[in-house]
Amino acid sequence: MADVAGVGGADLSENVVGSLNLEIEELDDAEYNIPPVEHTPTLESILHDLDDRASLSEDDMSNCLLPTAEGGFEGSETLSLGSMGSRSRSSSEQRQKSTRLATHNNPTQQTGSILRHVILKGISSQLMSASERINAGMPTAMAATTMIAVGTSHGLVLLFDASQTLRWCLGATEQDQGSVSSLSFNHDCTRLLAGYARGHILMFDVQNGKILRTMVDVHPPGTAVLHVKFTDLPTLALCSDSGGSVFELNFRRTMGIRGCDSKCLFSGSRGEVCCIEPLLLHPLASHPLQGVVLIAMATLSKIIVVSIRPRMQVIFTHPLHSTPAALPLITWQFVIIQMADASRVVDPVLAFARESTVYFFQVSVDARSKVRLAPLQKLTVPYILLSVHWLNTRTLAAFDTLEQLHLLDVRTQEELEVLDLSGVGLVYGTSHFKGLCTGGNVSKAMALAGERACYNSVVSFGNQMLILGTKSFHVLTIRTWNERLNHLVKQGRYLDALALGMAFYQDRAKAVVGLKGPKHKRKEIAHDKVLEILNTYIEDILMASDGNMELYQEAIPACVEYSIELEATDLLFGRLWDAFTDTDARGIYLESLEPWLLNDRLQTVRPDVMQAFVRHYEQQNRLQALEACLVHVEVSSLDVHQVMSLCWAKGLYDAIIHVHNRGLRDYVAPIRELMPLLQAALATGKQLSDNQIALGNKLLVYISCCLAGRAYPVGDIPEDDVQSVKHEVFKCLTCLHSKDADDNESPYPYLRAFLHFDTREFLNVLALAFEEPEFMSELGLRQVQRLVDILLLVMVQGDGYSPSQVGSLFTFLARQLAKPWCSLHVERQLFEQVVEFLTEGSTSSTMGHHEERQQALLELIRAGGLQHYNQEKLLAQALKAAFYRVCELLYEQRHEYDKILQCYLKDPLRRPQVFSYLRNILLIYTKAEERVRIESQVVENIKELLDIDAVRTGQIVTLHLSQLLPSIIDKLQSEPPILFQFLQGLFDYRDSHSTVGHMKEDLELDPHLVEQYIELLCQYNPDKVYSFLVSNEGYRLDQALQIVKKHNSIENTAYLLEKTGDFQSALNLLLTKLDVEIQQTLEASENGTHTALHDLATQLMGLCQRGSATLDENGRRGMWFPLLESLMKPQREVHGKLPVLQELTQQLLTSMSGYVSLPAILQVILKDPAYKDGKFGDIRELMMGMLSNSCYEETLLQTTSRLLSVDLHNKLARLMSDCNRGLSPRNPICALCRKPLDTMKATESAILFRCGHCYHAQCMKSQIHCCLCISSSAIGKNANSEILPIRSSTLYSPSPSQVEPRTLSASQGLLHSQEFALKLAPPPIPDLEGLF
Repeated sequence: MADVAGVGGADLSENVVGSLNLEIEELDDAEYNIPPVEHTPTLESILHDLDDRASLSEDDMSNCLLPTAEGGFEGSETLSLGSMGSRSRSSSEQRQKSTRLATHNNPTQQTGSILRHVILKGISSQLMSASERINAGMPTAMAATTMIAVGTSHGLVLLFDASQTLRWCLGATEQDQGSVSSLSFNHDCTRLLAGYARGHILMFDVQNGKILRTMVDVHPPGTAVLHVKFTDLPTLALCSDSGGSVFELNFRRTMGIRGCDSKCLFSGSRGEVCCIEPLLLHPLASHPLQGVVLIAMATLSKIIVVSIRPRMQVIFTHPLHSTPAALPLITWQFVIIQMADASRVVDPVLAFARESTVYFFQVSVDARSKVRLAPLQKLTVPYILLSVHWLNTRTLAAFDTLEQLHLLDVRTQEELEVLDLSGVGLVYGTSHFKGLCTGGNVSKAMALAGERACYNSVVSFGNQMLILGTKSFHVLTIRTWNERLNHLVKQGRYLDALALGMAFYQDRAKAVVGLKGPKHKRKEIAHDKVLEILNTYIEDILMASDGNMELYQEAIPACVEYSIELEATDLLFGRLWDAFTDTDARGIYLESLEPWLLNDRLQTVRPDVMQAFVRHYEQQNRLQALEACLVHVEVSSLDVHQVMSLCWAKGLYDAIIHVHNRGLRDYVAPIRELMPLLQAALATGKQLSDNQIALGNKLLVYISCCLAGRAYPVGDIPEDDVQSVKHEVFKCLTCLHSKDADDNESPYPYLRAFLHFDTREFLNVLALAFEEPEFMSELGLRQVQRLVDILLLVMVQGDGYSPSQVGSLFTFLARQLAKPWCSLHVERQLFEQVVEFLTEGSTSSTMGHHEERQQALLELIRAGGLQHYNQEKLLAQALKAAFYRVCELLYEQRHEYDKILQCYLKDPLRRPQVFSYLRNILLIYTKAEERVRIESQVVENIKELLDIDAVRTGQIVTLHLSQLLPSIIDKLQSEPPILFQFLQGLFDYRDSHSTVGHMKEDLELDPHLVEQYIELLCQYNPDKVYSFLVSNEGYRLDQALQIVKKHNSIENTAYLLEKTGDFQSALNLLLTKLDVEIQQTLEASENGTHTALHDLATQLMGLCQRGSATLDENGRRGMWFPLLESLMKPQREVHGKLPVLQELTQQLLTSMSGYVSLPAILQVILKDPAYKDGKFGDIRELMMGMLSNSCYEETLLQTTSRLLSVDLHNKLARLMSDCNRGLSPRNPICALCRKPLDTMKATESAILFRCGHCYHAQCMKSQIHCCLCISSSAIGKNANSEILPIRSSTLYSPSPSQVEPRTLSASQGLLHSQEFALKLAPPPIPDLEGLF
C-alpha cells in the first residue's frame, strides 16, 4: 500500500492529514486573512518550504553548542556526504587575535586541526519542522551510508539523500508500532530495515519508498527491537531484542510473495545480548573470509564471535569485567597489519570495549581454513566509554559519558584530539532498553546498563562519525592533510602548521587522510606544501613584524629548523637572512644555526653569514661554542683571515688545526706552529696552566689521530692522504731539530717536549700507532727501532727525567718486546740499569716518590721486561728498597705465601688488608706444607695482627685457624693485656655472628678459656662482665662465682647466685647495694634523676618475680617483704615525703600483689610505724594502686571464665548436633547373612550402627558392636594404625500391636517400609569433671 509521500507527490494520505489536524472547514479565511490555495501542500513541500527567519540559524546553532569563550565559525565546509549549506565547527577552534602563538612542538596547541565538526543544517531544520508541523516526534535512531535515515519517536522514518534533500517519509501506518528503535541499510543502499519499540520490524524499498515486508513474529512478543543489521548476504539479516536474544532473519520470495523465516541464534536466558555487529566483507571481494558470515555479539559479561555461514560455529569468546552500568561496545575495521616476516596483510580487526578498556583482536584464516582471532593489544583510557568507532585504519573515535569525543591513535595509544559535544543534545535509547513501550518486562541488569545507550544515535560511515541530537544532526570527519594545514594557516597558527607539515614530511603524523602514493611521492608533495607555508610565514608575518623580539625568539629557530630539514638552503641564507636587518633578530638567527652546525646537518654556509656568525660569537664571548662550530664547517665557507686571527688571539687551537688540515691539507704545520708554545711553557719549570695543559693534550690526541689515519677533532682523513699523513707526522715527530731551531736547541725537540709533558700518555700514543699495518712492514719496523733508540738515548743517557718516567719507558719497551711480531733489539743491560736506578735511594725518598718508583718496577715486571733478570737479586733489591708489593709478586711466583704476610705487616699502607689476604689464601690454598707455614707465621705475628684489628683477628682464627687457638693462648699467657685483647676479639666476633651457621656450636671453647676471659674482663672491662655472663653458657657456675666474688662484683655475683637457685643470697647482696644507693639518694639533691636507684629497684623486683615461681608462700614472703622494708624504712626515718621512694613502693606493691596475698601486704603496711598513726590520705595512693590492680585481675579472671564457658557450650552444641543427626544404612541387607531387611517379619528386629552397617537382631545374638568394624579395627591394630572406637548404636524393634504383618515387594527398601522407624538416642554424656 502506498503509505509514503514522495518528493513532488500529489496529496497527503488521510493519516498524514489527520496527524496535521487541519480543520479547514472551521476556519474563517477572511478573519484570519488566509490566502486561497489551489492544492493541499505535500509533506515534502512543507518541509522544504522553510522560513529561515523562523528556524534556528547557523550562527544561533553554533553559538548554543560552542562554549561561551569561543567565537563563531570560520566558514562553510563541505562533507563527502554533500552537506551543502552546513557549517563546520570545533570545540577548540578560535580565531587568534594575535600572530604570536605557542611553540611549534607543543602538542596541546594543535587541537582542533584534525576533526571537522559540521552541523547538517538541512537535515536539522527538516527534523525540527517535521516535529513541529506534522507531529513526527523527536529523533530516536539513525543509519547512514550514501543516504541518511532518521527514525522518530512517533514511528516515522525520514530518508535524506547526500544533498540533505528529503526523499521519503516512511512508516506512517495505521498500526501503532511505537518509536523507531533501530535502522539499517544493506550494502548497496536499496533496502532499509526499521525496528520498533513495540517489536515490529519493517523492510522498505529505498528506491520507491514502499514497504516490502512487515515482520511481527520473528522474535518473542512484548520485547523491543534493539538492533537490526544487514549482512553481506542480501537475504540474511539479524535482529536483537530487549530480552537479550538474537535472531537470524532469512528473507524469501515464493511465487511473488515475500516472507521471512526467523531462527534464534542466542537465547537471552543464557545471557542478555546488548549489541550485535556483523562483519561486512563486501569492500574486499578477494579476502579468504569471503563466504563466511561472522557475527560479534556482546553480552553483559562476555564477547562472543560466531560464524553462521557456511555453518553455525562459535569462533571466539572473551570475558568482559566492568561495572553493571557500562554497556559493551563492538566495532569492525579492515587494517593493514605488519607480519613477523615483514609481509603485510589486510585483515579485519575486532575492537570491543566496556567501561574504560578497549581490546583489539585480529581475525585471520590459518592454513587449515580455520578462523582464528589473535590478540593485538589492549588500550585503557581514563574515562567511561559510551561509544567506540573506527574512523580509519589507525584512528579510533571514543565517546565518553561526559559527551566528549576523544580521537585516539591505535598504534601509539596517543590521544590526538578532544572535542566537547555536551551541547549536541545526544539522543539516548534508554526507553528501548527499559522496555517502556512493552510494559517494562526487561531484566534489572539490562535496564541499568541501558541508561546511557547510544548504539543507534552515534554511528560511523567511512572516516565520518554521525551524531544524532535531539534538535540537530552532526557529522565529524577527519580533515585531509591539506585541509588540516590550510585550517591552521587560516587561523594564523603558522608554527603549528609547519610542525604538522614536517610530521607529514617525515612520515610520523597521525590520522593522515588524503596523502597518497609511494613514500617518495608523499614526501615530495609534503615538501612542497611545507615550503609554501614557510615562504608565506616569512613574507606575511616575520617581514611585516616591527621588531617583535618575542615573536623572533619563537619563530626564527623554527624557520631555521624547517629550512634545514627541507634542505632549502637558498631560503635559509637568502630570503630568511635578508628578512632581518635588526641586530638582535640576526643574533637570534645566528644562534639558531649552532645546533645544526654541531650535528653536521649544515656544513656549508654562505660566507657573509659565516662572517657574521664568527663576529657575533666573538662579541658574545662564546668562544668555546664558536670553536666547536668552526671544526664542523667547510673551510670554503670561512673567512680564513678572520678566523685564524681570532683563533691565535683567543687560543682556539682546534680551529687552527681544522683550517690547516681541511683548508690547506697540511697536517705538519699545526705541530710546528703549536709545539713552540708548549716548549716555552715547559722551559719555565713552573706548573702548567689549564690552557697549556689543554694545548698539550690536544697535540697528543692530534698526533694519535694522524698516526691512526683519523681526522682531528672529527671525521676521517681522505683515503688518498692517509699514507702520506702518517709518514709526514712521524717524520716531523722524530726530526732531529725543528724548522727554525737555534744553536742551543737539544736534539729531538718534539720528542723531548712530549716526554716531559706526559711520558705515559705519549708512550701510549706510540703504542697505539705501532698497531697500524704501516709499522708492521719491514720499513715500518725499522722506523720503530729508530724511535726506540732515540727514546733510550734521550731518557736513559740523558738527564731531567724522573724514575717514574724512566720506568714508564722500560714498561713500554717490555710490552713491545712481548708481542709476537716484535723485532726490536734492546740491550738487556739497560733493564738492569733501570732496576738499580729505581731501587737505589728509595728508602730515603718521600712516600709519593717511593710509590712512584715501586709502581714503575711493578709494571716493568708484569710486562715481562725482567724475565732474564736474576730473581734472587731482584728480590733482595726490592726488600732493601722496601718495595713490598714487588716482594709480594715475587713471593707469589715462588709459592712462598707465608712470607707475603710479612710484606703486608711491614707495608704501612696495606696493613689493614692483611686479613683479606689471609682469608683468601686460606680458602684457596689447602696444601699441607704451605698451610703449615702460613699458620706458623700467624702465630708468630699474632701481636701485630691484634694491634691492627682484634675482631678481624678473631674472625680469621675462628673461621680458618681454630686448631691454633691453644698455641696462641700459650704464647700470650705471659702478657695478660694482649691475651685479653685477643680473647675479646674472638668472643666479640663469635657473639656478633652467632646466628650465622650456628657459630657458637661450631666453635666449642674450653670452659677454662671462658673463665679466664671472665677474669680478664673483671680486671680490664668490668662493665661488660654481666652482659657476657648472660649471653654465654660455656663456663662453670662455681668457678665463675668464685671469680666474680674475688673481684667484689655484686651484680654479677647476684646473677650467678640466682642461676644456681640461691635467690635469697642474691637478694641479700642486692639489698645491701640498694641500701647504699638509697642513702646516696637521700644525701644528693632531690632534683636528680635517680636513674641508678630505679634500675636497681627494677632489677630486685625482677629477681623476686623469678624466684616466686619456684618458692612456696613463706619463701615468697621472705623475698618480697625484705625488699618492701628496704624501701619503707627510709620513709619512716625521714620526715617529709620522698617522691622517688613512694613511686618505687607503689611499683613494688603492684608487682608483689600477684605473688603475695593482699591481707598479708595490708597487714605489713598498716603495722608499719610510718603509716600506723597517720591518716588515710597518707596511704591513699598505696591502697588505690593495690585495689586497681585487684580490679584488673578480677576482670581478667571473669573474662577467662566467660571464654571457657563459651568454648564448653560450643563443644556441647556440636556433640548434640552429632547425636541428633539421622542415620541411613549403606545397604538394605544384613551384613552377616546377606539377606534383605525388607523381608523381616513383624516380630523381628534390625540393628543399625552409626557406621552404616545393618544386621538382623537374631544374627547379632548378644553382640553390641559392629562385626565388620571390629574386624577391620583388629586388622588396623595389627598394622599399627589408630582405630576410632564405635561411639553408639541404634536399636530398631517395632511393636507388634502397632504394625500389621504384610509382605514387602522386592522393589521396596527398608527405609520405604511403613513398619520401619528408627529410634535414635544421643550418645552418653561425656564426663566433664576435671575439665577446669
